[in-house]
Amino acid sequence: MVESSEITRDTLLRGRVKLFQPRVGFRSSLDPVLLAGFIAPPIGFFLDIGCASGALSFLLLARDPASRGVGVEIQPRLAALAEQGNQDNGFADRFHVIHGDVRTEDTLAARTFDLVTTNPPFRPVGTGVLPPLSEKALANHEVSLALQEWLDVAAKALRPDGRLVTIFPFDRSGELRAGLEAREFSIVRSRAVVPRADEAANRILIEARRGLAETRLEPTLVVHDGAGYTAEVRRMLGEEA
Repeated sequence: MVESSEITRDTLLRGRVKLFQPRVGFRSSLDPVLLAGFIAPPIGFFLDIGCASGALSFLLLARDPASRGVGVEIQPRLAALAEQGNQDNGFADRFHVIHGDVRTEDTLAARTFDLVTTNPPFRPVGTGVLPPLSEKALANHEVSLALQEWLDVAAKALRPDGRLVTIFPFDRSGELRAGLEAREFSIVRSRAVVPRADEAANRILIEARRGLAETRLEPTLVVHDGAGYTAEVRRMLGEEA
């Protein structure tokens, strides 16, 4: 267990989900909330690649009581916090946290999943400035898990009729689509995310499946309205019915 002085205990969904996070280091953004809100139930048996302290997984488990999952996290402190949150939320009978490298994790070899989801490192190495804390650098930059690598993991882990759902930078959506097509996946749902209604998209939410299919473009998700979040995002956060 991580020392209590090093962490904060935060909540989501009006306290239904507890999240332990480093006081200094990598802390969850809004992206897992947007991603969880995009994933349509039933969720089934899921794999969360790079689960960090567990935000995305816990949201899925809370929203679908029949769901089960596995989260893999390479960073030891974040994996320990995910397990701490797992126990505190009462999800331990439905969710298993693995501290390891998802690219080489042997315990995944015998399992296949209905859903593979990830809020992956976004920034290629060599772009931007690496954060001074290695925890942030690994979480935000493709230091240990690049796009092509997590796509390989997802393709191998998914059942034939399974789905891959992720959030990714909008300006890298072409690269993401090409990687999926190279593995014989099609994007079946796509939704652009904009910070404000009059601003350009900075994220894209996608659901992909094996085989050829047309993409259903869903209405743009606007995050901010005035000084706060839009009603849709507040619903995702559990702040509105």
